[in-house]
Amino acid sequence: MEEQRADVMGEVRTTGAIEAMATLRRRCPWSSRQDHGSLEKYAREETEELIEALGDYREDPSPDHRSSVVEELGDVFYQVLFHSALLDESASEPYGHTLESVIDGLEAKLVRRHPLAFGEDGRDGQMASLEDVEREYRRIKAEEKQQKDTPQ
Repeated sequence: MEEQRADVMGEVRTTGAIEAMATLRRRCPWSSRQDHGSLEKYAREETEELIEALGDYREDPSPDHRSSVVEELGDVFYQVLFHSALLDESASEPYGHTLESVIDGLEAKLVRRHPLAFGEDGRDGQMASLEDVEREYRRIKAEEKQQKDTPQ
């Protein structure tokens, strides 16, 4: 079995990207005119390019193909950053507010949807069976759907 990586980077830097996006929104004629609708085609395009780069990497995990995947991940992240900035503007929030909410929400979702890895019954660091994980995931997704469908 492949050995699992235990090392984790420290804080990921996002401030520079957030500041660059804020500058583009203020000072770039193209960026300042964009909205969610005008960016939709780019989100689709960048996602398709990422999928293609991942396919190339699966066929040949060379440094060049890895580099292409990293570049396409950046392009998809740019879409997330751009749409987050638009949401910040529409709510009169400082740039980075929505992106922080996205990251916080993702972290909470990862932990919530993987109780066998993060919960108290995490089996003393042992990996749960794939069947147990899939069963728990289906249960949690059903609960989330029910909560979403229930008027509050």
